[in-house]
Amino acid sequence: MEKAQIILEGRGTIQKLPELMDRLSVRRPLIVGRSQASRLCGLSDPLSSAPVFSSFHSNPDLTDAQDGADAFRQFSCDSLISVGGGSSIDTAKAIRVLLASENIERIAASDLPEELPVPQIAIPGTAGSGSEATQFAVVYWQGRKISLDHPSLRPEGVILDSGLLATLPDYHRKSCALDALSQGIESYWCRKATEESRVHAYLAILGVLDNLKAYLQHDSHAADELLHASYQSGKAIQMTRTTAAHALSYALTKKYGIAHGHACMMTLPCLWELMLEREVIPETLKTLSSLMRLGDPRLAPMLIQGLFLSLSLPSVPRPDQQEISDLASSVNIQRLNNHPMSLTQEELMSVYRKAFTPPAEPRRRLCLDLWNYYGEGKQ
Repeated sequence: MEKAQIILEGRGTIQKLPELMDRLSVRRPLIVGRSQASRLCGLSDPLSSAPVFSSFHSNPDLTDAQDGADAFRQFSCDSLISVGGGSSIDTAKAIRVLLASENIERIAASDLPEELPVPQIAIPGTAGSGSEATQFAVVYWQGRKISLDHPSLRPEGVILDSGLLATLPDYHRKSCALDALSQGIESYWCRKATEESRVHAYLAILGVLDNLKAYLQHDSHAADELLHASYQSGKAIQMTRTTAAHALSYALTKKYGIAHGHACMMTLPCLWELMLEREVIPETLKTLSSLMRLGDPRLAPMLIQGLFLSLSLPSVPRPDQQEISDLASSVNIQRLNNHPMSLTQEELMSVYRKAFTPPAEPRRRLCLDLWNYYGEGKQ
């Protein structure tokens, strides 16, 4: 049975961190985070003297986590508190693994120890990854992506305080919201979907769609809703994992340096339309479109593309044919097993090619109008 998390949710709940620490018997934590870590130091005496580990990359690396484990031992810590984006939370998860086993080769092979006794409190500082709700982490080692997956990696305590989102750069606000939306959609249509997982996926999808515009205008209630939607997206993929949009995103992030959610949403509408063309899971796609308050299933990927276009994210250089082939070849085929349809190498190349091709008029205008009307209707 999955262990229960202690969740504190609401604006200002960061002030209850000392109370949560007491409930989890946290006495001397190692804080894993960057700029937002300073917000914890004045909350209690143990936190004011707690060491902070901030030497990690945006794409977490096992070598970084090894340094974090060394710091944990050096300062005789008993627990971890991660604050910030998914990189902070995933780095703390990797530190947990390395504290239980120093054999980095085995960890890189996803051979994890049975017990991970060090507790973790996760405080997301972005509304996107949902990592605070999951038992897995994405890290890199020697340039290779590693997926850590262990029931004990799911943080014991979570604080969802949207006040931490106020200073996020605009690009991160947008890309993180896209990550939560992508996770919700992929979890809803994936092969492992269940009745329960689809409830969490639905809450994530509608939470983003109904609040994104106001959130980007710094509305505090919308920020609460986006953070909750992000957590729900994590709950959904904790049960089901993700599909092709995530599998195709890692090569884009690595090659072009774009954020994870940005990369996921480049291909998701293309994958959606491919499933419609092939008539894959028609009832599921019809239901999903209906839940999004769209009568015609063909409008759903257009709505998502319109949302994506409206954000005016940084452009990515269009790759040549060889680069397209290299991107497709780099995709982890095992991660595609959960996608509703099998994808050939040529189809992967086609999806990448379409993702890099700006929609022509009037398609572009139709997609934008659909999103703008959808958004205005929720004001």
